Amino acid sequence: MLKPIVAAALLFACNASADSDLNGFWQHPKDPVWLDVNEGMGTGIAVRNDDDPSSVGFAVLKEVVTGPKEGQWSGQVYVPQLGDYKRVIVTLPDANTLKMKVKIGFISRSVEWTKVASVPQA
Repeated sequence: MLKPIVAAALLFACNASADSDLNGFWQHPKDPVWLDVNEGMGTGIAVRNDDDPSSVGFAVLKEVVTGPKEGQWSGQVYVPQLGDYKRVIVTLPDANTLKMKVKIGFISRSVEWTKVASVPQA
């Protein structure tokens, strides 16, 4: 009796993660950078960066988990200007926009990435 319940719970958890709008490829609004966000792994990996090809494979986002509010995630984002990871809140204002908001002291900055079906070849 317990096995079907556990199997159903695991199936639901896997489907919920697979269907997340957070998963996929996201393009930076100004820089030639693309991320592959995987909610299940809690990461956003650089899959293309025309300004710094050596950064491909780097975890721009890490430790991403579901946030306290629906449609919100929290984690760590690498801030190049500071050379370190900082706490980030990630939201999806619409199906094609991933918003990352970092707050450091009294200063906050948001960057809105655009969802793309695939990463174009260099």
